[in-house]
Amino acid sequence: MSFNSAWTYEKLWLKGKNYIDKALLQDRESEMFPFFAAIALEFIARATLAKVHPALLAEPKDGENILYAFGFQKRPLYTPISIPTKLVIERCEVIVPNFTESEKIFCKEITVKRNEELHSGNLGFENFPTKIWLSKYYKTLKILLEFQDKTLLDFLQNNEAEAAEEMISERDADLEKIVRDKISLHKKAFNSLTVDLQNEKITNSIKDKLFGIRVYRKDETCPACGNIGILTGKLISVSEGRANEYEIIQNINVLPTHFFCFCCDFELENHQELDSIELGGQYKIEESFKPWEYFEEDDVE
Repeated sequence: MSFNSAWTYEKLWLKGKNYIDKALLQDRESEMFPFFAAIALEFIARATLAKVHPALLAEPKDGENILYAFGFQKRPLYTPISIPTKLVIERCEVIVPNFTESEKIFCKEITVKRNEELHSGNLGFENFPTKIWLSKYYKTLKILLEFQDKTLLDFLQNNEAEAAEEMISERDADLEKIVRDKISLHKKAFNSLTVDLQNEKITNSIKDKLFGIRVYRKDETCPACGNIGILTGKLISVSEGRANEYEIIQNINVLPTHFFCFCCDFELENHQELDSIELGGQYKIEESFKPWEYFEEDDVE
């Protein structure tokens, strides 16, 4: 092109990369995580069209936009107008293999939330936990990136890319049925107990879950008996420490890989099982340190 076009593939790719980097710096339970992630997804979708040709981004009502897409400008300071996000998504469905109706619906849903956040008094991403969207998000990203001859590792930080690959493993319908049947069996078994025995198990489970080493643990409601079990997982990333008057706090972002209920013995043993019933969303754990603990360096031998 004879000028510095705003619609080059490289610019759109780098802008998407910039916004996903911003997203990954956020608390996983913060509303800003899905907000920045939604913006990143839009730029990757636009980069996908630009990879074919920037003309796919041009708003067609003004012919000057088409000229711009092909590298011509009638006015040196002309600002081109591109198509809305909704149309970008619809064009991706036509152009990108494996970008199905499911991905299109997801993209439109998260775009609506982004627009609600930006253009109304409502909080678009309020009550939007990662368990209901993040695996779908990464799956959609992967499809778009593969069309661009790129991978999740090109786009995300190393640990995040590995976690994303695990999260987007297909939600197998048979696996979901197996997990649902397992829930039903444990629920029936617990409900068949006398009230006294149920209360005894609940009391014992509260004590039992306090003991033993369980990495990156989080309390989670058991889908079988409704009592509190333990969700554990593996480390994805650790935030920069933030200081208050007494201590320094770090957020640890975790991919859940195991659930166990000490009350009814219901257990899920991997992320795929957890994700099949929407318990697979990343979560955060806060760790606090005294200043001297945080800044203490390992002894050098």
